[in-house]
Amino acid sequence: MIKDKKLRPKYMVYKIDGDGKAVSRNMKSTDPDDVNSPFVLLPRKDPAAFIALASYASACESGLAVEIREFLEKISLSNPMLGTQGARNFSAIMKRMIRSGE
Repeated sequence: MIKDKKLRPKYMVYKIDGDGKAVSRNMKSTDPDDVNSPFVLLPRKDPAAFIALASYASACESGLAVEIREFLEKISLSNPMLGTQGARNFSAIMKRMIRSGE
């Protein structure tokens, strides 16, 4: 059980209907009280999210993997926009790489 319910900022998650209109699902991402809540990853703002999506692509079915890799390729060609958490994760990743000699 999670004692500290601070899993990072909450994002409102919406479902898009067939007409392209956003339909509120009244769902927050990373809600520690709802195990069915989504976890939002922002791979352009957070290198750890980029790594997580790349790992997911290596484990999921091939059609989805292709779509994820195409998405990640576009992100890799754009300028990074590190958010607050992304900057902390970037620093942590760099420190781990230095310590491990990678």
